[in-house]
Amino acid sequence: MSIPVLRAGQRQFPARLALVDLDGTLVDTAPDIARAVDATAADLGMSPPGEAQVRGWVGDGARRLVERMLVNGAGGVPESLEVDRAHGLFLEHYRLNLVVDSRPMPGAQALLARLREAGIHIACVTNKPEILARGVLAGLELDGPVEWLVGGDSLETRKPDPGPLRHVAENTGFSARESVVIGDSEVDVAAARSFGAGVICLRCGYNRGFTEPDSRPDAFVDSLSEIETETGG
Repeated sequence: MSIPVLRAGQRQFPARLALVDLDGTLVDTAPDIARAVDATAADLGMSPPGEAQVRGWVGDGARRLVERMLVNGAGGVPESLEVDRAHGLFLEHYRLNLVVDSRPMPGAQALLARLREAGIHIACVTNKPEILARGVLAGLELDGPVEWLVGGDSLETRKPDPGPLRHVAENTGFSARESVVIGDSEVDVAAARSFGAGVICLRCGYNRGFTEPDSRPDAFVDSLSEIETETGG
């Protein structure tokens, strides 16, 4: 039996396993993340940065997010204890309001359905803490098609390290050549390159710019609806 194929523009990707990012790829989580960041900033006596600013900080995990908030608010490199406190405050604020304004990215639900129909297995690999990622997926009813989830705290490493991608592959029996990463940032590209998988990225996600030639994905799409599938024959 042949391997199912993903198509993005002129590129084709044989794939039995889709390794899909969460924030900015499957879900626009920025409104609720920004609310929690603003509340955390207020707790610390800082000016809330607002959603537009926070959108540019998302993608490297919650701890890196609050580090950026602290640098933006106070300048300089924050002390570890400052980051610990801000991280704890942020997680509590965010946990209580996970899916107030968050919404699936356009085409997300249909893409997950197409992948499953084509016989392509789905794993969500995110730098968001696992318990929060599960809450977002369940709250937006996206968890059904997702067979595996690896969060930013599930393993000792996280993206851009290829460890989370390799972990899923090893536990599912699929090789890098049978896998494709779907994401929105240089972090996803770097992880995919190190793992050895193809990578498709959304232009409209939370990336901070694909500035170097080697940081660019194999294919860009403006919407998840542009990723098409063919079943194996």
